[in-house]
Amino acid sequence: MPSEHNLKTFWNGPHCELDEVTLRHALWLKWQDTMKGIGYFSAMVQGQPLPVKKTEDNELHGKDTVTKEEVRQLWASLGLADDLLSHIMKVGGFEDNLAWVKFFALGCSYLGGTIKNALTHALYILNSDSACKPPDACISFQDFRFLYSYLAAVDREVSQAQMEQALAYLETQANAKGGLVKVSDFVNSRKVRLG
Repeated sequence: MPSEHNLKTFWNGPHCELDEVTLRHALWLKWQDTMKGIGYFSAMVQGQPLPVKKTEDNELHGKDTVTKEEVRQLWASLGLADDLLSHIMKVGGFEDNLAWVKFFALGCSYLGGTIKNALTHALYILNSDSACKPPDACISFQDFRFLYSYLAAVDREVSQAQMEQALAYLETQANAKGGLVKVSDFVNSRKVRLG
């Protein structure tokens, strides 16, 4: 993927006629209502059957890999801007079939503006522990590692050494907490820099 398509371009590029703050808020509400409200991504990450809220979601039910057309149909059913979807597809370099979790990660990166904020959004949406209450949220270290590694690779501004250092620190934290990474482990920590 050409370097001009890194996440900074993604976060700052023109996405539609709405101003960026309004669009981010609208997209966040759509993600929150559609995905978090139905437990979609939590079930996916935990390997459980995926719940279905809307008829349009039936086509994506239980799939780790989806087609661009399936995503376009779901996107249109949510009333989201076509140019934003095109931009996410371009940044992700997605082919006709794409990993749903990678698409999700890039959606979170748009919402967050930084890798740290994207991961914060992802953890709130994927929260896998009912005892982990806001302002905290948590997911397994393995899921966190996948999301972080993917976003860092797309961003291209996080060095391998920086990523390994952050993951080593967070794995130590997770091992002390039943294998879970919490938002509070990285959001205000001076000991870890995600990017």
